[in-house]
This record gives sequence, C-alpha cells and structure tokens, in this order.
Amino acid sequence: MAPWSTEIMDCFQSVKPDLEPDFTPAGYNKLLNSLFPINTPYTVFPRTHWLDISSAHISGTIFIIYFKNSPVFLLDLYAYRTLPRVSTRESAYTQIRTQIRDMLPYCPLETLHAVCAFGTRLCFYTASAGVAISPALAPPSADVDLTHDRAPVDLWDCDLLDDDGAIRLKEVINKIRNQCENLDS
Repeated sequence: MAPWSTEIMDCFQSVKPDLEPDFTPAGYNKLLNSLFPINTPYTVFPRTHWLDISSAHISGTIFIIYFKNSPVFLLDLYAYRTLPRVSTRESAYTQIRTQIRDMLPYCPLETLHAVCAFGTRLCFYTASAGVAISPALAPPSADVDLTHDRAPVDLWDCDLLDDDGAIRLKEVINKIRNQCENLDS
C-alpha cells in the first residue's frame, strides 16, 4: 500500500517535462495542504529562494507552515538532481539553519521542526531555545581539505515516498498538530 493517497503520489511521480521540468514543489504543496488543511488555523506559505553558489544559481522553495500567525514547521526544497553536489548540500544546510534561527523566536512551540528536502529525499531538523540545531553541521576541516563534506549525503536518509520517510514525516506533523491544539486549550 502506498504511504500517501493516489492524488499525492501522482503529483510526485507524474512529471511532464514539456510543461514543468520538476513538479516536486506542486507535490509538496498538495501534501502539506492535506496535512495542514485550509479549513484549520494552519496556513501553508510557499516562497521561492535562490542559493548563490560560485558556479551556479540553484532555486529552492521553502514552505513555512503557520499556526494562526506563528511559524511551526519549515520545509526547504531543492531539485533532486542537485543532491550529489557537495556545495549545494552545504549551502542548503546553511540556508535551512538560517531559516530555523530566524523563525525560532516566533515559534509558539517548545521545539521548531524543519525538513530539508532534495526531491523526495529528507533530512529532519529540530531546534529549541538555548539548544543547538540538530543535526549539527560538521566542523570545517583544519587543513582546508576541499574534499571534506560538511553536509554528507547520508543526512538525507529517507525518502518521502517510502514507508519509512512517510512515517517519520507523519510523526513530526502529528507532534506539531498535537502541540498546537494544546496551545488553544
């Protein structure tokens, strides 16, 4: 059995290159709006941003989930084809950590959860006031070895379209929704 509804799975698996080269942002938009429905106090707010890496400009989409007017979840998305590039992973890793630091003071929950995604490959983050963002970025190599990978590809350790990835994401979303419900009580 598929981990998501047919409509959501189709969004991630049905790409029409002549129309859209990457339909993944639309798939995430549909998925997040199903997990945080529009007839609830949640708002899914997508916006495009750019990573400016020395040899390329890589676009991404960040989805900020608001409960009422406060951020409670972030998902930063990049095209799957850019995952093998060390510089892109390191830049994306820095980007999500910056977003987390910027949003954390406004999050009404004890912990702000975030995901960095390359296509459907996911890396999960958490942050709390006074606690380092997890997972931590590997320290730079002392000898400035350009082969040192500070954001290794194995951090993106599950796939949204597999049971493990779907379960992990659903657990995070359920935790957020439960905590938000407790804010209203």
